[in-house]
Amino acid sequence: MSAAAPEGARTPPTLLRRRTSLLVLVPALLAGLLAGLGACRSDAGGEGAGAPSSDGGAALAAEGTPAPRRPTRYYHLRRTDEGCETFWIDGDLVSASQTVLCPPDLLVGERLRLTGKTCIRESAQTPARAVPVICPLPLTNMEKADRAPPDAGAPADGGARDGGARDGGK
Repeated sequence: MSAAAPEGARTPPTLLRRRTSLLVLVPALLAGLLAGLGACRSDAGGEGAGAPSSDGGAALAAEGTPAPRRPTRYYHLRRTDEGCETFWIDGDLVSASQTVLCPPDLLVGERLRLTGKTCIRESAQTPARAVPVICPLPLTNMEKADRAPPDAGAPADGGARDGGARDGGK
């Protein structure tokens, strides 16, 4: 038997399907890749990309909505020789620290920083330990308490002694 197919022989159907799927798949992948690269270049290629805006984020986006801004307040849980403490940093302002229980895996000199919905362990002594971790409750509760409006815990009746009755309880 010869290895070459005779002149009038047909290509097997599986081989045709493979060739057809590759001919369709490769251009689609290339188009998607080029579109993604173009979007990245247009986002990062702008002048001053990554730098904070001089107007503090008050500029409007093209659609007329406010431009997204990063929060200025960062929440930390730090372990010292004496124990753990939570505090926040907002620019040059630092809050008073509150003593809390220490997470068992947090070493002396390390701290956890709440970033969005994730906590990052920061370690100056061991940079390999700087990884995302599960946020401890004291840190997330501190952030939630700061986010809540001042009257969030007030009763619906405004704290009236008569249970909210307007006629004086008659």
